[in-house]
Amino acid sequence: MPYQPEVRKDDAAAFLSDALGKPVQVVELKRLASGQSRETLVVKTDQPDEAELVFRIEQGGVLGTSSEPEFKLLQALHGGPVPVPKPRWLVEDPKWFGYPFMVTERVEGDGSFGYLAEPEKAQTILRTYIKSIGEMHRYSCEELGLHDLGIPKDTRQSTLEQLDLWTDRYERYRYVREPLLEEAIAWLRRNIPEPKRPVRLNHGDLSAGNFILHEGKIMAHVDWEWSNLGDPMEDVAFFAYIKGRMFGPPEPILDLLREVEEFEIGGDELLYWEVFNYFKAACANIATLKVFNEGRNYGLNMVAIGTGGFLGFTRRTAEALRTASG
Repeated sequence: MPYQPEVRKDDAAAFLSDALGKPVQVVELKRLASGQSRETLVVKTDQPDEAELVFRIEQGGVLGTSSEPEFKLLQALHGGPVPVPKPRWLVEDPKWFGYPFMVTERVEGDGSFGYLAEPEKAQTILRTYIKSIGEMHRYSCEELGLHDLGIPKDTRQSTLEQLDLWTDRYERYRYVREPLLEEAIAWLRRNIPEPKRPVRLNHGDLSAGNFILHEGKIMAHVDWEWSNLGDPMEDVAFFAYIKGRMFGPPEPILDLLREVEEFEIGGDELLYWEVFNYFKAACANIATLKVFNEGRNYGLNMVAIGTGGFLGFTRRTAEALRTASG
């Protein structure tokens, strides 16, 4: 069915009344975002003992992500050393909003990134966020209680799994064959780094908008749909070369990451993950155009991302490959 951005208060009220087993009225519903893979709503009810809730609604299978893995990860992480929102419900029945969704409790704080307009404040927050990234990567998967999520035997296996995943997404969403991206796939398969560090939890989409900040403290990491258990160098390169550019150029960010990570950052491994993440970003961006054209999400941002964003990351992929090839 075509994606419908309007979600009425009584839709949420009907679900919550069913889930809580009593009449519930929604007194406020705020739509935070309609991103590439989820629509996000904050819901306040008339129940004095009920926290504000965050609904994350799938958008027609964008990027092939479902809510179940993210929900199970939150269940495993909540209450542990990596702060995440408290998960409440995973709902696969589309009768409520037209698509599957998950519900978590809202975490007090601010998840916007208006602070980027204030350079000094932005640098302070950047350091706080990078410290939290280093802390996340310090814990073993076992220490985080991720035993049931399928821990790869080593980072070579996990890298191959991620490469297979994003290659599948490329094949699913492309309109024509993209020679530059297919050259990247071949190069990435030939040059998977040998295992040098333990498998760790990767957020997969480290970004200025994917954490909740309150009084100078990271209260929660959010938006885990791209998470995986793998080589933490993936997260490092993704933040430095993709989303961290909102804060500034990659090298100063890499220097800050070197201060908090327990492994060496640089050399051929870093270049490998730079290529991988440009390829990943290109695949993610081309998917948005296909979803728009199929009528599953009519947001105009999907067109901009799926054209200009895709071309930009394809160019970066080619440039990084040229560097890698000497």
